[in-house]
Amino acid sequence: MEPIIKIVNLKKSFSNNEVLKGINLEIHQGEVLSVIGSSGSGKSTLLRCINLLEISNSGEIWFENERLTDNKINLNRLRAKMGMVFQSFNLFNNLNVLQNCMLAPMKVLGVSKEDAIRNGLKNLEAVGMKDFAYQNPKKLSGGQKQRVAIARALCMNPEILLFDEPTSALDPEMVGEVLEVMKQLAEKGMTMIVVTHEMSFAKEVSTRVIFMDQGIVLEENDPQSIFTNPREERTKAFLKRILS
Repeated sequence: MEPIIKIVNLKKSFSNNEVLKGINLEIHQGEVLSVIGSSGSGKSTLLRCINLLEISNSGEIWFENERLTDNKINLNRLRAKMGMVFQSFNLFNNLNVLQNCMLAPMKVLGVSKEDAIRNGLKNLEAVGMKDFAYQNPKKLSGGQKQRVAIARALCMNPEILLFDEPTSALDPEMVGEVLEVMKQLAEKGMTMIVVTHEMSFAKEVSTRVIFMDQGIVLEENDPQSIFTNPREERTKAFLKRILS
């Protein structure tokens, strides 16, 4: 089966700092790929390069057999298919929860207001936030904001969801509610790439885990193998440190 995303020798530098040093990776439909590693290993930069929030210096990214590194790519059409959930929520506080979910479908996809309302309420219900549809985001807890952010991404009917450390800004007691929503999405077959420090999620929900270190994919395997029998010494050291 053709991969939904194929990355070939991807490199990205910021000034003299080479953050990605030749990433090769494939993601298939329905897969949940967890990306783990220390801060500064290039995880978030990889995610931002995939949806072109950052432009790579060299290499190629293919999405549904389209080369994203082609200058002629239609960014709006791409981002309609590739949802992004940020660690800092990025909700608009001048709009209520439902309006946050309606904005992109109406502006980017040309969806009618009535359909945007219907779709927004459906996806808010899916993440347990329908009762808060007319609330201002400023009144929500961190966990609630992140669930709204997930609903907003789902309103674009994406082919794949990218999560950039979606629980790192949350208080510990709010992490579980967001991870539960992500687990339900995985069970429904949503293709997901998740940059995360939540090792329990990576171990229990992922179909595959990659460990990034100093800008490369150092190790890649199924969760059971990565967590119980890692091959690389640096993977072992990272897991020992973070799991203790």
